[in-house]
Amino acid sequence: MSQHPAPWSKPPAPNSSPAPRPGEVRGAGGGAASSTMNGGRVPAPVPATGPSQVPPEQLRTLAYHRLGFADRNHEWWKPLVEGAILFFLFLVLSVLFAIPVILFMDNPMGLDNVATMDQLDPLIFFFLFGSVALLAPAAYLARKIMGPRPLGLLHSVTGRLRWKWMLQCGLAALAIFVVINGLSILFDLMTGGEALEFTLAPQWGWLLLMVILLVPIQCFAEELVFRGYLMQTVGRWLKHPAWAILLPVPLFVAGHLYDVWGQASIVVMAITMGVITWRTGGLEAAVALHVVNNCTVTLMAIVGLADLSDTSGGPIDVLFTLAVNGVFLLVVFRMARKTRIATSRTIILPPPPRLPALAQRPRTVSQVGSELAAFVVDPRTQNYLSLPEQYGPYTVRDGQGRPVGLLDVRKTSGPQSPNGQSGNGPWPNGPSQGGDPRDRQLAGAQPPNRGSHGGDSATNQDRTP
Repeated sequence: MSQHPAPWSKPPAPNSSPAPRPGEVRGAGGGAASSTMNGGRVPAPVPATGPSQVPPEQLRTLAYHRLGFADRNHEWWKPLVEGAILFFLFLVLSVLFAIPVILFMDNPMGLDNVATMDQLDPLIFFFLFGSVALLAPAAYLARKIMGPRPLGLLHSVTGRLRWKWMLQCGLAALAIFVVINGLSILFDLMTGGEALEFTLAPQWGWLLLMVILLVPIQCFAEELVFRGYLMQTVGRWLKHPAWAILLPVPLFVAGHLYDVWGQASIVVMAITMGVITWRTGGLEAAVALHVVNNCTVTLMAIVGLADLSDTSGGPIDVLFTLAVNGVFLLVVFRMARKTRIATSRTIILPPPPRLPALAQRPRTVSQVGSELAAFVVDPRTQNYLSLPEQYGPYTVRDGQGRPVGLLDVRKTSGPQSPNGQSGNGPWPNGPSQGGDPRDRQLAGAQPPNRGSHGGDSATNQDRTP
């Protein structure tokens, strides 16, 4: 007689895991979920509730320009009020900032013409760049007042400023500027251009200090407003990212007093920084490009290779800007794919409002022979609707979208019955023995069953369409 093999002699199943040791409990993944420590059992970790545990229909993925929808309390009109607050705060801060600076100037009347200013004068440099930097506190205060919240959504989809990512983008932009500027200077020398002559500005030490401390804040403030607030404001109303990228461009260009070729270069930079903000899900790459560009131009002016007061440009300048920004876009896109930088934010939608009790729901009853009754609900707002009496008939569908009949609410002529219906309505002889069907708890779209007394009695099944 053959014997069955012992349980321990059977080979393990393909998906089985080794038996737990004494004092150990294994979780669903096969790993140890708890252990014994100091004679007591440590409970298994409880999985956190996050987007992975939520049904997909309750999730919504938002790009950077659509982050206004991340705050369920944010309304469509709030960006307008936020902009008004930002503008007012900027004016107040500008006045408070200008008064003490002007008192130290030798010729404050010269401030009315930017083109004639000596921008290498440290005091004028501080006034021009510092006044633009005031956009940052104004933008933060306006966002703090009006939302959306958290405040960090102004920086990126992660709700914070990604310093490491911004540093990586800054190093990439610096390398691109050095290489392309070096090639440009080398080409100029090879084609018979004049040799470079370095001339330090009179107070270059103060200027260098402000390039390090003030210029990055000025660039960050501009990006906070033109790529942060404005892009998210447009994205609150228009879904496609092209609108959020292109519509702020004229305002950004208006703040730079250059000729046509200079303005064309600004347009290229504005579009590049808008695209890269949308594509990387934050302001960091745009801030890095802006800081490196402004610092490079200012340093070249300090050593006599550029003129900050020059507002003219040319086709070569536009081509140079296209080359720098195009290469930067390609490099940052590759870096974003390699580092898997977050480019969107997933939110959990609030649950839909609960429907009221069946007895409290308004119902619409047919006025003619179809004898249907339905609860009419708007699927988007979950609000009950009243069907106008001059239109119809309406096709009634159940919860699965299947048509079940026609609901005609148009009034008909004829003598009124005791229950208020016309004589040729569905109850020509008054209420049946089962009572007025309109007083029953009707749930949408079911033809009435014929009772044993020959009268009409409506169904009371709860099948809300």
